[in-house]
Amino acid sequence: MKLVDLLGNRPKYSETVPSTNKKVNFRPFLVKEEKLLLMAKQGQERSDIGRVLKQIITNCDVDSVVDVEKLASFDIEYLFLKIRSKTVNNLIELSYTDTEDEEPYKFTVDLDTIEVTRTDGHTNIIKLTDTSGLVMKYPTIDVMDRFFDNEEIENIIFYLIKSCLDEYYDGDKIITFKDHTKEEIEEFVDDLPTNVITEFDKFFDTMPRLYHKLEYKNKNGTERSIELRTLEDFFTLR
Repeated sequence: MKLVDLLGNRPKYSETVPSTNKKVNFRPFLVKEEKLLLMAKQGQERSDIGRVLKQIITNCDVDSVVDVEKLASFDIEYLFLKIRSKTVNNLIELSYTDTEDEEPYKFTVDLDTIEVTRTDGHTNIIKLTDTSGLVMKYPTIDVMDRFFDNEEIENIIFYLIKSCLDEYYDGDKIITFKDHTKEEIEEFVDDLPTNVITEFDKFFDTMPRLYHKLEYKNKNGTERSIELRTLEDFFTLR
């Protein structure tokens, strides 16, 4: 018998992948996942964290059915929070220094209550004409890492557009962008009508995301609130 067999069966539980509504079985973190997190914290790039989050979700996926390369960035963040809540503690302590009275305030957040929020009216369809349009996919964590890490990206919105184009349709005709080169996609985007940019902006501004609101009254009696929108917000408030 191997030593590892002495540990017996590990607990597992189900979570729903937000972008697909598919239920997936996960196990809690083990020591090897904690080691990955420690190494990621020592890294200098946001991409180090993204790479580790993907590896942890892959490791903890009991049935090996999740393709982390295709998951939206908010899927990765949400699943990590839920696995973490089952492994360590569902309660996390946050501290925030108020910018008005400059006093520190402490908060307790229950990770089990955190969900991915969806803006009313959000759609991943960008209409070009009455019969044609674009189907968008959500940015992966790799896309978002490059978005934050790469200072050479001259125009963020065009980078996101090109990264998130999924399909073009015209009636029953469907063209998949992954079957075309970066040069072809760039040429296509350059030839889009300018009024479509507003629709792209709306897609990215309203796409699903982690969200939690902290509300408190500071020592001056002012009602204050803090919005948690990213994974970093849940662990690194000022």
